[in-house]
Amino acid sequence: MAGASVPSIKGSALSSVVEDVRALRDSGRISADRLEASLEAHDLALLETKIQPALWYPIQSYTRLTRLLLEVAGRGDPQYVVDRGARAAQRLWESGLYVQLEHGEEKAAKARRAGGALTERDAKMITTLSGAIFNFTRWAYRAGPPEAMIEVSEASEWPEVSVWAARGFLEYVVSRLRRVETRVEAERVARDRVEFRFHIRS
Repeated sequence: MAGASVPSIKGSALSSVVEDVRALRDSGRISADRLEASLEAHDLALLETKIQPALWYPIQSYTRLTRLLLEVAGRGDPQYVVDRGARAAQRLWESGLYVQLEHGEEKAAKARRAGGALTERDAKMITTLSGAIFNFTRWAYRAGPPEAMIEVSEASEWPEVSVWAARGFLEYVVSRLRRVETRVEAERVARDRVEFRFHIRS
């Protein structure tokens, strides 16, 4: 667990990472030596405890655990982490969290005519959801022109694996909200700022 001043991630977002590393360990795909070489003592302790969904855990533990998964299960391909982010979004969606935000076909047609821009309500849902996952960073939606984007500021301690996971998360959620298949590009435009840009897939 982390104190309020430590950049942290909510246990609900960390739990699947811990579970998957634990499964690789228990199946013998990751050796004890590899775990000790890749992780710190408090990371190893997380593998022996139940992650509490409502508690905060250090983002650096998430980073090291995710990088280990990336190397072993993802063979070093960042798309592996992007896909994990999309699956996390799908689990949240199927839990019923976004039911009230589903749009009818009329709104979908309007979204297409508007170039797929999110409604103000949907954009607020996405940017406020980030506060339930991270205790740092600041998210803001920009409708454009020239293109729709989410700007994440105060992100100097936000690791690249989180950026990749967020890209997959946003691709799933924005595609569902727009009812238009959307590709998301991520770019760290400054040390403390990341931009996600939305493009309708042709």
